[in-house]
Amino acid sequence: MSDAHSSSDWYRISEARPRLRRDVRVIRHMYLGQPWYILSNRTGTKVHRLTAAAQEVAGRLAGRNSVEEIWLELSDKLGQSAPSQDEIIRLLSQLHQSDLLEATETPLLSDMLERRDKDRLQIWRKLLLNPLSVTVPMIDPDRPLRALCAAMSLIPRAIWWLVPLLIVAIALALLPVHWRALTDRGLEGFLDLENLALIALIYPVVKAFHEIGHGVAVRARGGEVHEMGLMFIAFYPIPYVEASAALVFPSKWDRAAVAGAGVAVELVIASLAFLLWIGVEPGTARTILFNTMVISGLSTLAVNGNPLLKFDGYHVLCDLIEIPNLGKRGNEWWGEMTRVHLLGTDERARTRMQTTGWERLWFIFYPPAAFAYRVFISLTIALFVATTYRLVGVALALWSMTLMLLWPMAKTAHKAVTDPRIRAAGARAVAGAGGMAAVALFALFLVPLPHYAVVQGVTWLPSEAVLRAPQAGHIVTVAAQDGAMVTAGAPLLSLDAPELAAEQRVSAARLERAQAQYNVARVAGEAEAAQYRQRVDEARTALADARARLSELEMRAPLTGHLDLPGQTVPKGQFVTRGAQIGHILPGTPPVIRMAVPQDYVNMIRDDLRGIDVRFASHPAIEHGARILREVPAGRDILPSRVLAIEGGGPFATVPSDDGTTRSVTRIFQFDLGLHDGAAPPVYGLRAHVRLRFSPKPLAVRVGRSIRSLFLSTFDV
Repeated sequence: MSDAHSSSDWYRISEARPRLRRDVRVIRHMYLGQPWYILSNRTGTKVHRLTAAAQEVAGRLAGRNSVEEIWLELSDKLGQSAPSQDEIIRLLSQLHQSDLLEATETPLLSDMLERRDKDRLQIWRKLLLNPLSVTVPMIDPDRPLRALCAAMSLIPRAIWWLVPLLIVAIALALLPVHWRALTDRGLEGFLDLENLALIALIYPVVKAFHEIGHGVAVRARGGEVHEMGLMFIAFYPIPYVEASAALVFPSKWDRAAVAGAGVAVELVIASLAFLLWIGVEPGTARTILFNTMVISGLSTLAVNGNPLLKFDGYHVLCDLIEIPNLGKRGNEWWGEMTRVHLLGTDERARTRMQTTGWERLWFIFYPPAAFAYRVFISLTIALFVATTYRLVGVALALWSMTLMLLWPMAKTAHKAVTDPRIRAAGARAVAGAGGMAAVALFALFLVPLPHYAVVQGVTWLPSEAVLRAPQAGHIVTVAAQDGAMVTAGAPLLSLDAPELAAEQRVSAARLERAQAQYNVARVAGEAEAAQYRQRVDEARTALADARARLSELEMRAPLTGHLDLPGQTVPKGQFVTRGAQIGHILPGTPPVIRMAVPQDYVNMIRDDLRGIDVRFASHPAIEHGARILREVPAGRDILPSRVLAIEGGGPFATVPSDDGTTRSVTRIFQFDLGLHDGAAPPVYGLRAHVRLRFSPKPLAVRVGRSIRSLFLSTFDV
């Protein structure tokens, strides 16, 4: 027998006579034309998938033959294709960890008690390793679900899928019509304490229906559901149902239907809440419906329905593309590629993963994307806990992130050190690992990468160029037509304000009367004259104010440029209110772009800016060079234009304001940019895409700066 078939640990198990548990069932599945075998206990709560080669071993685990005898029998039957001793050891370990093996000498009752104690110990172990995620079983829902399925069976199953599909389709068709009304609500009301308390009450109810959907889908297809409880994520209760019995269903469509049932239920809930929200008057009921939409829609897309997390969407994806254990097998494929091609391990082609081109395509992209998304979600939860619970929360968040990042790295390193295939490679593996580490460190810390940021701005019109009605009145004369070139101080139009003219006449009469009374009082005595002198001063001030406002009715150009009267092709005779915008004076000078940037970029713009490129939304193919003209002093939360708000297509979330200004949720800084090429001014208020070029930096420096910025903004440092 070749050394490749032997194992130094074989003596530990060679005489053992393991057998599959007496309640284990074996079900044959087909994936991409290849047979797989599902080993499951009676309730379906313990499930393990085996390849056809592994089933050759598992099928002989009846407690009669030793492991040595089974291996020799397979070696005689399969020759060089027989599994190695290491492969058999790994298979037995996996079956043991899945609680699918038992020893022949152990009585059934003792075995059941031992497994019960192991399950209890596993609960405490999971609590210690991840204190932010705790599962608490509560009830056995199998009997109620069976009764519910019996009642639902009176209606054909196709109707149960077509009706929800119709509801969701109607909601999607109406969504664009009411999108503006949905987004106008803003984030301020959604994130206040009262609304968060309401969300805390709605979320478990929605998730309970979600889990019932899984249970009904399992029972309707003949499976059993014996566990339902609460899973505490960051101390918040979320209902769950143990629906792993669906893994034994032979049809991939049945398995995908069970996995997607919860998502389908939530989408229907979100659609119904949206349809009711349309017709409900503002109030408590409308607020509840809005929150239900957000919970059932956004959370489903971000978590349960997202295939990058090992929840419903992941299992639907695995079943539909017929790649079981996509995440685990993808990680194993990456490990194998690393061992073989970088560390130089000498592994036989037969012992390596047998994959198709379809599988390799998924293995290349899925594991990195899933890892990045899991880190993102974990970091988001950790920051939430840290900002909510402060000292205790920071400790729990650090513990959780350690388990998410450092612990897997430590396990990978330990596995690499103890892997006999890597140890057998010797110096070649050391050289490969050292070279890989050197390349990684060089790429992270020494290779400068292009560094730029893309922000938005608007073509900015000076405030003095805006023509506003000084007083309420009718436009009686127009001295310059729309589009005409005017010089500073040239007359534009005049207003007629009869009330203001009447006020001037009344003020003049009051002044004349006060003056007469003062003249009479001077004869009577100095003391009495002082009283009337004050009245004269007040009347004179009122008359001067009335005359000044009357003089404003003659509007003149504040600067040189083209007169722009939008919507005022025939302005004569129209009535305007005080402060109403009548038009603009568009200066002939190159436009100024008012750029809005988050606080993260301010210091880099001041100290490390290497160039600015601008593209206008009207001509995105044309690039203009630009320079900073001035910085608007101090940061503020007022956006220079609604164009930069999310509802206007910009990057900034906004909150409602009483004064009509557009206020950003976060603090922003504003810079004025001038174009190098003196391009003709585009439409004012037009969106400008600004690319800020900074000096090249290694990736590690940029990541460190981003983490520091995130820490400072999260903890308000």
